[in-house]
Amino acid sequence: METLIERQAEALRLVEQIIELQPDDSTLAYALKMRERLKLPMRTVLAKLWPELGPVQKAQKLGVARQTFYGWEQGWFRPDKKFSKKIAALTGFKADEISGRLCPPRRLVLPK
Repeated sequence: METLIERQAEALRLVEQIIELQPDDSTLAYALKMRERLKLPMRTVLAKLWPELGPVQKAQKLGVARQTFYGWEQGWFRPDKKFSKKIAALTGFKADEISGRLCPPRRLVLPK
């Protein structure tokens, strides 16, 4: 049976193949977002926050609702800019990686 890490590695490989195909802009943007989330799952980021505490205590220390913390942990959504910066300062990850905010992809325009 495959582990979660093996499944995520396979998913990342597939997403990289999609990106190489250079699909339309909206599909490419979605694939890039998926790649970033697969490379840095929020569960990994949040595990570095006060490892001795549980999710409820971590949520309280960050100043967010328990449901918000669980949403981040499950990957349903990512922290906004404010909380990304706060988490980045505590974990050493980059705020842009945490929030999942990416630069718009540059498209190569070939002459006709």
